[in-house]
Amino acid sequence: MKARTWPHPLVTAGTTAGAAIALAPGSLPREALIQGVLLAAFAGIGALIGMLASRFVPWPAARTRKVTAAAGGLVIVAMFVQMIWWQLELRWALGTETLDLGWVAVAAAPSGLVAVGVALPSRIRMIGAALAAAIALSVAPSPAGAAGSGESVAHKFTAVGAQSTSLRVYGELDTRDVTDRAQNLVKRWQAAGGMHRSAVVVAVPTGSGWVDPDALVGIESRMAGDVGVVALQYSDIPSWQAFLSSSAPARDSAIAVTAALIDAVNRSASPSRPHIYLYGQSLGAVGADAARQWAQANRSGALCHTVLAGAPAGTASLSAPSTTVLANGSDPVVRWSPRLIWQPPALASGITHDLPTPPWLPVAGFVQASADLIGALSFPAGHGHQYGTEQGHVIPVCPR
Repeated sequence: MKARTWPHPLVTAGTTAGAAIALAPGSLPREALIQGVLLAAFAGIGALIGMLASRFVPWPAARTRKVTAAAGGLVIVAMFVQMIWWQLELRWALGTETLDLGWVAVAAAPSGLVAVGVALPSRIRMIGAALAAAIALSVAPSPAGAAGSGESVAHKFTAVGAQSTSLRVYGELDTRDVTDRAQNLVKRWQAAGGMHRSAVVVAVPTGSGWVDPDALVGIESRMAGDVGVVALQYSDIPSWQAFLSSSAPARDSAIAVTAALIDAVNRSASPSRPHIYLYGQSLGAVGADAARQWAQANRSGALCHTVLAGAPAGTASLSAPSTTVLANGSDPVVRWSPRLIWQPPALASGITHDLPTPPWLPVAGFVQASADLIGALSFPAGHGHQYGTEQGHVIPVCPR
């Protein structure tokens, strides 16, 4: 490399800082391409910031620039090795296949764009770094999750894992007012014999209308089949899209069903009335917690218990009475928040430690949690944003 092409120390510092953010420990095993894109994007952004700043600072001697570039390169290599070791530890704890040279090559290859951009003559160096970051960001995958039609989620709710004794009632999305839909759902539950069961669970779906079949199996097992489960669909788009747009539909529908159900049970002349429970996972947990708060304020004592699984960070109470909060330690959903940029996450006391826990680092903590969201649904129950039958098994049986 010619002396005049050695990058300004601010460019080296920016590239190194960006790489440090991208190579910091995450909470889940990661695909090589995702890691490579992350590294190229943030190293490129860091280089671009350094180039802009260097326009206002005198250029030091070539020797100084050469030494800082070499030092920065060594630091990046060391951090890359540390990232590989952390990924290996996550995979060993999860019991999955280890890394190979192909993974390492794919993870490192995109950052070559940044290296080329930084090595270009100063007049086009900025353009090269900007292009490298833009290309990397443009190929980044979207968070996992798929929308489902009302028919498909309704069928899955009533059929998957169901037994002959199962009583599951699902209200599909339509154009009626949410209050009318909730009352109709409760009437259907009553017509199916719901009042004769010892318990009824309001299962608040995710944004796509999905209710975890493992939770339903766990609930029915815990109650020995003497339970009914009702769910009202409020959206048909992926949960993360529904959450980013607005959580109000989840809250409103959960409150409407809970209100209709409590009123129906209170009107019953039977001396033996079913206990009412609330359950929700992910965005459904937001709705379930909103319904719990509403019932506590307006129908005190009407609920038996609430179970929240994988609630997005900052959206639900983590220590409310008669509430069980389930959170996998490796679930990025329970920690993701812009506040991670400057402060560590506030986590539930009962959070599991299913995989090695990464340390919180300013800025990097937010970036890593964001990257982990992409593959959070790609793991078995108990890891990432996947929960199992324990969602039902933790429900206490209230005395009749």
